[in-house]
Amino acid sequence: MNRCLLLLLCALMGSASGLPARDVFVMLSGGVSPFDNNYSQYLQARAINACFEKNYPRDSVWTFFGAGNVEGERAVMADVCRKVTRDKLTIDTWLPGAIPHNLPASREVVLRVFREEILPAVAGGGTLFLFVGDHGSRAGRNGESEIDLWELTRDPRGSVGWRYETNAALGVTEFRRTLAAGIGKGRVVFCMTQCHAGGFHSLAIPAEMSPNPRWFSQPPDWLKAKPKAVPAFPRAAGFTATDEFSAASGCVADPDENNWAGYERFIPEHLFGVDLFTRETTRAGLRSFAEAHVAATLQDFTIDKPSSTSDEFLERWATLLDSRLAGERQLTARVRSAVAAYQRTLDGGWPKIADPAFRERQMQFGRFIESLSEQNPRSKTLLLTGTRKELELAIGPARERRPIPPVSPGPQTNRPPRRPRSGASAENRRLWRETVRPAWTEVVESGEITNRLSFPLEFEKHLLKAEKEQNKFFLSGGQALEEEGFWFSGYGQPETVNPKKAEAVARWTLERRAKIIAWAAASDDEDVSDAAAKLSQRRARPRANAQISDEEANPSPSLSKKTAAERALFYRRVLGAWEFLLAVNERPALARLRELTELERTPLPPARP
Repeated sequence: MNRCLLLLLCALMGSASGLPARDVFVMLSGGVSPFDNNYSQYLQARAINACFEKNYPRDSVWTFFGAGNVEGERAVMADVCRKVTRDKLTIDTWLPGAIPHNLPASREVVLRVFREEILPAVAGGGTLFLFVGDHGSRAGRNGESEIDLWELTRDPRGSVGWRYETNAALGVTEFRRTLAAGIGKGRVVFCMTQCHAGGFHSLAIPAEMSPNPRWFSQPPDWLKAKPKAVPAFPRAAGFTATDEFSAASGCVADPDENNWAGYERFIPEHLFGVDLFTRETTRAGLRSFAEAHVAATLQDFTIDKPSSTSDEFLERWATLLDSRLAGERQLTARVRSAVAAYQRTLDGGWPKIADPAFRERQMQFGRFIESLSEQNPRSKTLLLTGTRKELELAIGPARERRPIPPVSPGPQTNRPPRRPRSGASAENRRLWRETVRPAWTEVVESGEITNRLSFPLEFEKHLLKAEKEQNKFFLSGGQALEEEGFWFSGYGQPETVNPKKAEAVARWTLERRAKIIAWAAASDDEDVSDAAAKLSQRRARPRANAQISDEEANPSPSLSKKTAAERALFYRRVLGAWEFLLAVNERPALARLRELTELERTPLPPARP
C-alpha cells in the first residue's frame, strides 16, 4: 500500500514539474554593440520574428535582439549600424532595431528566460526550434566557440549612461549545461549563422571520438589512457553556417540585393519563403531546417562551409581515423581494410554502399560538389577527381591558432572602455601635441576656421578637450573616433538625436585627420606646415592579430578555389567515415547517426490558420 502511494505521489510530482509540453520558437541575435550590430542582422532577426509570430502562438515565440528595442515603444538606444552614402562618402548611421515583443540579447536576460520560460515549456516533450544570428567568436578561456551577446548595460554613474560587460558571451559548455539541466524530455533543433558556429555541434556530440577496443589485436599504449569524462548531452542537432575555426559570410552594414550573400540570408529566405528586405512572400516555404539547409548550401558560394550535426559527427570519426588509426599497427585485418577503404574515398574514390541513408547523403553531397564545380569551372577536375593531397594543397596550410590579446581599459572618455587601440610613433605624437594641435586649437576656439572649413564645431572642441587628457583621436582615429561620435550625437538616447547633425559628426570622424593635415600644410607657419608634411607620411599599420584569413576578411564575389576544396574534402571525410563505420559494423555509432539525422529533419509544426 505504501509503495503504491509513493508511486502515485512520484507520478503527480512528475506531471506538475513543468508546463504542458509545446513547441517553441526562439530567435537570438546578440549583436555585441552598436558598432558591431549590422543592419543585415536586424533584417534577419526582424523577418524571422515576423514569420514565427505569424505562424505560431504568441506565447511560444521569443526574440532576443541587440539592446531590446520593442516596436511601438520608446527606444532603448540606437543599436543597429547602417552605412549610407552621402556625396560619394560612405558614413555610419544608427537606428533602433525595433522588433515586436523583443527582449535584450544580454547574457543575463537570455540565460534567465531560457531557464525560467523556454526550457520549462518544452521539458515535457516539446521541440525548441532555435535560430541564432551574429555574432560568434572563438576566444573563450577554453578555446571553444561562443555566441557573442549584447555587451552594453545601463550605468547611471557613467558619462554616457552605459558600460560594457566583461563576460557577455555564451560558450558551448555553458549553453550545453543549461540545456541539459532544463530540457527534460524535450529536444532542440538549431540553425546558427554566426562566425565559428560549427563548435556548437558539440552541444550534442563529443569533441573526440573513442575507438572500439575490439578493433585492435592488442590494445596500443595510447588506448590505455584514462578516457575523458563525457558531459551530459541534451537531445539536440542542427545546422551551422561554417565550422568551428572560420568566419562566416553575410554580416554587413549596407546589405542590398546584390552584395548581401551567405547562409545568414539564404537559409531563412528558403525556410520561410520570404524576402528578408521586404518580408514579402517570394516562394513556398520549406518543411524543416534540414530542407532549408540543403537549398541554402546549393546557393551559397561565399566563404561559408555549412554543415549538419550528423555531418560533424562523422567528420569527428574521420579525425580519429586520421590521427590514431591510419598508422596503427595493432589493428585487426578487418579494421585495417576498412581504414584503407576510407583513405581511397578521400583520394576521390566513389564508395559503392547499399545502405539507403548513406546513398541519400552521397547523392546530396554530389549535388553540392556539382554546384561548386559550376561556380568554379577551373576547379571542376580537382573537386571531382582530385586526390586528398591535391585538395589539401589547394586549401593551403592550416591556420595558426593565435591568442587574442586581452582588453585593457583606457583613459576615461565619452564612451565606455572597449578594445585596445593601435599606437602611434613617438615622433608623430610629439608633432601633433606640440605643433599642430596648439595651432589648430587656436583657430577652432576663435571660430576663425569655420570661414574655411565646414565641420561640427562643438564636436571638434569636445575632441580637442579630450585629447588634452591623452585621448589621441587624431593619431588613433578609426573605431575610437567613431564611437566618440556615436555617443556625442546622442544615439544612446535616440529621441535626442538630430539626424542632420549626427551625419555631420559621422562625416567628420572620417575626414578629420585629412582635413586637419590639409589645413596645417597650407599654414603660413613653417613649423606647422613642416609637421603636416611629416604627419602625412603615414607608416603602414601592422595587421591586427585577427583569427581570420585574407579570404575571409576580403571575400570574393565568386567562390574561391580554397573554399571549394575545403567543402569537397569535408564531404569526402564525412562519407569515408560513414563507410568505415558500416564496414566494421559499429552499431552504437550508426544508431547515434540515425538519431541525429532524424532529429535534424524534425518538421516545423503546421502554421496556424
